[in-house]
Amino acid sequence: MLWLFLLFYLYAGSPPPDAGESHYLVKAKHYWNPAWCPGDLFLESQDAHFTYYWTLGWLTRLLTLEACAWIGRALTWLLLAWSWQRLSFAIVPRPLWSILSAALLLLLARNFNWAREQAIGGFEAKTIAYGLVFLALEAVVRQWWRRALLWAGAASAFHVLVGGWTVVALVLAWALTGRSRPSARSLFPALIGGLVLALPGIAPTLNLMRGVPSDVAGEAARIYVFDRLPHHLVFHTFGPWYCLRHGLLVVAWLFLAWQLWTHERARRLSLVVVGAATIALFGILIDLAGLVNMHVQGHSLLEYQLRVAPRLRLYWFRLEDALLPAATALGFVAWLSRLQASQPVRANWLLVAAMLAAGLNMADLCYWRSQVRVPDSVIQQRPTFDSRPRWWLDEPRPISRMFRPLPGSDRLLSAEEWLAHWQDACRWVNEHTPADARFLTPRRQQTFTWYAGRAQVAGWKDIPQDARSIAQWKHALDDLYPNVDSHWREDLAAFTDKELVALARKYDCQYIVIDRTRSSRRIELPSVYPLYREENPAFEVFRVPAEKSAP
Repeated sequence: MLWLFLLFYLYAGSPPPDAGESHYLVKAKHYWNPAWCPGDLFLESQDAHFTYYWTLGWLTRLLTLEACAWIGRALTWLLLAWSWQRLSFAIVPRPLWSILSAALLLLLARNFNWAREQAIGGFEAKTIAYGLVFLALEAVVRQWWRRALLWAGAASAFHVLVGGWTVVALVLAWALTGRSRPSARSLFPALIGGLVLALPGIAPTLNLMRGVPSDVAGEAARIYVFDRLPHHLVFHTFGPWYCLRHGLLVVAWLFLAWQLWTHERARRLSLVVVGAATIALFGILIDLAGLVNMHVQGHSLLEYQLRVAPRLRLYWFRLEDALLPAATALGFVAWLSRLQASQPVRANWLLVAAMLAAGLNMADLCYWRSQVRVPDSVIQQRPTFDSRPRWWLDEPRPISRMFRPLPGSDRLLSAEEWLAHWQDACRWVNEHTPADARFLTPRRQQTFTWYAGRAQVAGWKDIPQDARSIAQWKHALDDLYPNVDSHWREDLAAFTDKELVALARKYDCQYIVIDRTRSSRRIELPSVYPLYREENPAFEVFRVPAEKSAP
């Protein structure tokens, strides 16, 4: 378990906040202290992860967000280490082989996903849920079906879709198991018990659409699926390379499942993956049937999106994307363990190759983390030219027109420099502005609330979950960050001073933060930070002038 914990730390131990923590933990802090960042649209939207907020969210009242992230990560990785060790040992009961299977899981999850799903990560609701899902899988492997349903119900309490789809996959696996399965009547009490455990996750989810007109709910689903998260939810938008590499993983899993079909425990795990793949197949069919119907019936693209979005919002590909790498990693070590008895030389060469592949994956990850020492939440927004890792031997990239040197300089900021200036600006905001102040903030960031502790109008990462707030969020984004080339290049500075003031007043903002790596246009509004250019050459904070009173 200690070695597994260290593996997960190496894999997901970037400086906080990671891409999900900047979203989850600020919401948890606001849940426990509504006076923190009042007026923030995302934070004041309905809460969808009640169990997550209640288990460890209260720590945000006592500690910094960064400390809460590290404590939550440690507990989550311990849960994942414990559950993975139990699952791996149930398949291959040999000491330390769970380390190899976990390392292979990380290799496959990182390089062969298609819907960008990760079971191992930072302190999020879904990573806790996946730790409980691994315990459910171990229970199925050992034919403890009642216990499996209870673990899946507990996973649903933290993340209703992760746990809910797991229950569906377990039921499908049970149906395919044959005579060795327990009767449905004997499982019914466990199913009810799992439902009771899942209620803290189900009830807030059902409340997200309550009292919303059907047209608003439909448009909110369309925004959520097609505008914000198509890379997770819409099959035909998955890149060809993502589909090809995932297809190769499917082939590898099928080969291992065939080789291990007489291995009862591995076979039961494969049947759960069949259940998860069946769920994903339904997601593909919903998407493709909608496209075919659009062309046959002559519907517009908007009509197609409104028709299928409510169904595609259910993350049909999430469970398969997480379980297929897990089952393939476990299947490989089980096959290797068997092979050692009949073909020890071949098996040992394959063992060495697997260790090298897994080790090189971790080395590559750690190398790039050493090159860009910033949180994943910063890299995800790609605010600088070096935010995206390159292959080791690549030539230096040409400078994109999306990035520009600071005024009076011919050098681009690195990600580390950008982050240092961003943190300085946010620290000043936290120390020198009212606690209830509201800000217009740059497009390419998702950590203003985390570092500054102040409300912003809207951010691309922080999409609300309830229908009414989603519609408001999209309207605000379209106002602040229109998809026009000049606005992509210049960010907020693409607006005139008069337009900036009008926007700030529309959204009741008292301050505007400008990213100078995007624009050098001189802004004639009252500047409050920095006092001199050298103090912070990358960011400026402007105060919105008060409206002139009528004579």
